[in-house]
Amino acid sequence: MFAVLAKPMTFAALLLFSAAHSGAPQSRIEDRTTKSRSKELKNVKPTVWNLDGGVFFATDGHLPNGSCFRLSGQMTAPDFFDGLRRVDTGEGTSYFLREKVVTEFPEQLFVTLHLLDYPCSQDLKDTAVRPPITREIISGLRLNFYWKEGLAMRPVESSKRTAASVKRLSPFVPAAANEVAPRFEWNYGFTIESGGVPLSNDLVFVIEDEDHKIAARTAARL
Repeated sequence: MFAVLAKPMTFAALLLFSAAHSGAPQSRIEDRTTKSRSKELKNVKPTVWNLDGGVFFATDGHLPNGSCFRLSGQMTAPDFFDGLRRVDTGEGTSYFLREKVVTEFPEQLFVTLHLLDYPCSQDLKDTAVRPPITREIISGLRLNFYWKEGLAMRPVESSKRTAASVKRLSPFVPAAANEVAPRFEWNYGFTIESGGVPLSNDLVFVIEDEDHKIAARTAARL
């Protein structure tokens, strides 16, 4: 027969009553749950990412005067990215370079950036006239480098520009070359001191205008 309780029990009290009279102690139940989760994580098939050739990134930028641009680039390092693999498992992320575990970036990274005068919209029906990006506009922009881990960001301690060039873009209609404002693509090269920085960090690129408003932001993520 089932025992009849003298007073009705609350739901919380009923849970305590059931646990106290169950055949297994609470700690045993928790141990089994932990082991079950650990077993599930080990059974997750790893995902492998090939980082040969470095890390590529791209984003679109906008300026207050209505100009738009495409910012793209690549992060590389000699003898580091060739053969580098990222392995994601249920237990976390690891990096392997020629079968050896690596946890930090090399002493120096090389970054190439391309800033391309770009349409603000791909909609052919958009006929709004936007000003081209001129040399004067470019000279007023500021590029900042940051290391980002989680939500925390800190400025890169040392960076150096190693190359800079500009080329005029061909118009969509060659016959109208003398009738439209010239548009350009700017190309830059930088070295970033990265010794001791964990591979879990993202290298963030932020372009600001003269009023310190963000015009574009992107990141090289491993």
